[in-house]
Amino acid sequence: MDWTKNFKRLPYFINFLYEKITTSIAFYPTLFAVFFLFLTGMMLYLEGVGLTEWVAENVPVFLIIKSWEVAQSVLTTLVGALISLMVFSFSMVMVLLNNAASNYSPRILPSLISNKFHQFVLGTYLGTITYCLLLTINLTPTLSDATVPSISILLGIFFGLTCLMIFVFFIHSISEAVQVGKILESLSAVTQRKIDGGVLSKLTNKPAPDTRSWEVYKSDRSGYLKSINCEKISQICIKHELNIKVLIATRTFVVNKIDLFCSDKELDEALQNKMLEQFQFSDNEIAEDDHTIGFKQINEIALKAMSPGINDPGTALHAINHLTILFNKKMERKNAEAFPVRNEKDEIVAVRLWLTVISFEELLSHILASLRAYARHDLIVVKQMLEMLKFLIRQDTAGTDFKKAIRMEAEKIRMDAKEHLTNLEDYKMVAESVDGIENEMQGS
Repeated sequence: MDWTKNFKRLPYFINFLYEKITTSIAFYPTLFAVFFLFLTGMMLYLEGVGLTEWVAENVPVFLIIKSWEVAQSVLTTLVGALISLMVFSFSMVMVLLNNAASNYSPRILPSLISNKFHQFVLGTYLGTITYCLLLTINLTPTLSDATVPSISILLGIFFGLTCLMIFVFFIHSISEAVQVGKILESLSAVTQRKIDGGVLSKLTNKPAPDTRSWEVYKSDRSGYLKSINCEKISQICIKHELNIKVLIATRTFVVNKIDLFCSDKELDEALQNKMLEQFQFSDNEIAEDDHTIGFKQINEIALKAMSPGINDPGTALHAINHLTILFNKKMERKNAEAFPVRNEKDEIVAVRLWLTVISFEELLSHILASLRAYARHDLIVVKQMLEMLKFLIRQDTAGTDFKKAIRMEAEKIRMDAKEHLTNLEDYKMVAESVDGIENEMQGS
């Protein structure tokens, strides 16, 4: 019985293992090392069938290394130099991660670790070291009549020079990666892509039916709900004539045996397991997974900047500017929750699946609640939050419910300002801004 249970969990374990491997900083370097391992074997085979002799007849003589001592010296130098270069580059990556964790937010580390360029650089170093080291081991200088594998050695030299050139770009990339402006721009761009091109962009506003009498099914795992295979669930629903309502929003931490989804029909064990397989869990929060993570991480950077240890209001203002753009994008989605099935003409043919999506009102309240707690004593940051609300309430996409939420948040800011801004003139400026937001709402 236990074996059967473990076998059913095999797809979950495979997905978890795949995520851990592909998001690891060692993933691409390991692939590079394996590739260069096979490349070394192939080059040694070609040398054995006369590659160097054939090339020597068609290229200038100065490119051909004829001395065993020179060949071994060059490869040994390359290995030592590249090991030092790799250690230095890896140390710089660690400094970047430590700086980001201490000054910005520990939650952005998974996104920085998964930076493909940094993994590509480290992989090129490791692969070149592997190639040169294996080539050095296979040199046979005792055979004086044997031909020096000059082509393989020249290829190693080429790889070594490539590593030096890549190192220059790596220094430039690292110097940019530690800038908070670049981090904010990256998080903002990823979040906008998730809003415009993710599952959120496919949802429609069809209301969900009454689910109080539906059968509820629980989660069989714990972790952050990373994603839901909506297309597959919709196909299952159409095939079995089901309606499904997901009860947990993506990127919410799910505890084992908590209510996960409900169905208007009772599901047998096989169909229930098939549904559960469409929910992918993770132990990290990455902005690429869901748009709300981008909001939270940008907000955390602003909160860290306003902490007494850092005290950087400029970064908080910059973060609020990005939040303004993202909240405007969020309003365009109208809090839609229904996932439609479309035909080849992109026409909606059925709606069988409803998701739980964090609404604009809930997200705005969550973000501003923490910002108000940390920045209510700073007039400039408070005014910037009000400017954000004023901008949002002026947009054509701001419906009645959105405007009520914006007005409520503005009133909360006024209440905090009245209590924490000791200068009466400062409070009057805040009150005038809040009155302006109320006038905007009444005039629309």
